[in-house]
Amino acid sequence: MDDAPFNLATTVAATGWRAGRASLGFVLDIMALSRGENDVIDPLILSVVLEANVAAVSQDPQQQLRYASIDAPPPDEVRRPVSVSAVAASLRLPYETVRRRISRLAASGACTITPRGVLITAARVSDPAYLVIATARYERLRRFYRELKALGLLTNLPQPLAAAPLPAAPVRIGNRAISEYMLRVIDQMMRRLGDPVTGLILLEMARANAEHLPDEAVAIEGPVPDDMRHPIRTLTLAKRLGLPSETVRRHVAKLERQGFCRRLERGRLAALEQLALPDGRGHGLADNLSNLQRLFSKLATLGVTAFWDAEAEAGN
Repeated sequence: MDDAPFNLATTVAATGWRAGRASLGFVLDIMALSRGENDVIDPLILSVVLEANVAAVSQDPQQQLRYASIDAPPPDEVRRPVSVSAVAASLRLPYETVRRRISRLAASGACTITPRGVLITAARVSDPAYLVIATARYERLRRFYRELKALGLLTNLPQPLAAAPLPAAPVRIGNRAISEYMLRVIDQMMRRLGDPVTGLILLEMARANAEHLPDEAVAIEGPVPDDMRHPIRTLTLAKRLGLPSETVRRHVAKLERQGFCRRLERGRLAALEQLALPDGRGHGLADNLSNLQRLFSKLATLGVTAFWDAEAEAGN
């Protein structure tokens, strides 16, 4: 199901940068919605835990449809706990760092530590605070779909498996799809940069450099020229991400050494053209196009994009 073909782009060169800029805004908005008052690491850990817990649901179209709407969370009996070591390995973070953070998250009620591993329960993903975030993430995903359609990047999506349309907004399907996509993006960044925090700092730097530009800039073919972008200082970047300034300074220095950002008098500019290049393990812009193909093919097969298209036709 994930690999259903469709024409996402005529060529990577013509569409990769446009899709990449739209994806950048989506990824960082999702991180901001998920982060709340915490730093960027906690939501990554919780995303890995939650995806592992409901992997059996995500892989089964019938269960996806059974647990589609916001009032239908997968029950605890279909959730599978995940070990701390598996979470740490997935994010390439030190085991002790992840263990300590999970203990703190469990103390706050964000997850539960069981004899078999870490679990985010059905009750946790049904409380009002979680539902507000889940709904906002779903709405951002719907907007992302419409942004890509407006750019002409989504055509020939597969038909839904079910004949009948979805009866209610598929908020939980959307959130599971977001987690899968986000973790693929994080994995791609880790392959290039070594760890997820460095990657998220680079993406936030890139957004800050270009957020003053008009909406039409997303349709530029190729990287946005340096003279159109604004540098950002490390301290400002740290405040935007909720990370200690020394942590951000260290990661920015690493990015500069690797050629992924440039130092200017007024701050740093992200060198995203370096991420676009193949590195022998990934294919730069083509990786993101492939990730988008998997995301929206799956959503189309489950009837989600048809649901959104019907809403648009109805003026919603």
